[in-house]
Amino acid sequence: MSADTYRCPYCCSDVPTQATVCGHCTRDLTAVRPLALQMQALEANIATLQQGLSQLQQRTRMDPPDHARASHPVAWAQSVKAAWSAWLGVSLLSIALLGLSHWILLFVYDARPVVLRVLTIVLPMFTGYLCARLSGLRLTIQWFSAVLVGLLSVLLMLGITAHIDGVPLWPANTLEWRETLEYAAAIVLGSFTGALMHQMLLRVAQHQAQQMHLDVLLERNDKGQLRITSITEQVQSLVSAVAPLVSAGTALYSGLKVFIGD
Repeated sequence: MSADTYRCPYCCSDVPTQATVCGHCTRDLTAVRPLALQMQALEANIATLQQGLSQLQQRTRMDPPDHARASHPVAWAQSVKAAWSAWLGVSLLSIALLGLSHWILLFVYDARPVVLRVLTIVLPMFTGYLCARLSGLRLTIQWFSAVLVGLLSVLLMLGITAHIDGVPLWPANTLEWRETLEYAAAIVLGSFTGALMHQMLLRVAQHQAQQMHLDVLLERNDKGQLRITSITEQVQSLVSAVAPLVSAGTALYSGLKVFIGD
């Protein structure tokens, strides 16, 4: 079937686009010809969409950073610089806030240690989410960032305690080492949990957007067919089923018109 022909809904033979009678089954195509031409145009559009989807899938198989670097090197360099600047700024902010909280809670207000423990979970969770949102770096980098923030924050806390109380920088016994590692673990896990929360919310937003996108029509069903193709086949089956009724009605009307006159 080409652009100059269309498929007969009765015998599936190709007939010229201007023909109103099938040359193979001699059926009258006057009523069904517009629908058949529309179906042919729809099938052509589907083929174009399939080709575009295949090209898009081939392009997405490339490494996105390499593809962006090759096509827009200046914009890619600026985006990378902005991402790492955001990561550095939020990481330093997190370390500074944890050190400040340690000094205020323990040495200014003499609060209970449990308050600081809770804060070392909640505050890194917030800054970890903020870091992942602003930087957009990969989850593996967010993990190493959480470890770095945890170690530097605990080191800053030890430095503040050593400066104010006049004690050695490093823990003196097993109990103090255990407490220090617990603080570090809480900060690391809290920060990485914030990054995971951002990743989860991002996937939820993408899933909701995908439901309203045209790509949903291009997904494949359980049989491996495109959804838009199956919809087209259903419409075509409906046209094939209605075509005999339309043809019979047209023939009946033509016969009555000849019989009773104009």
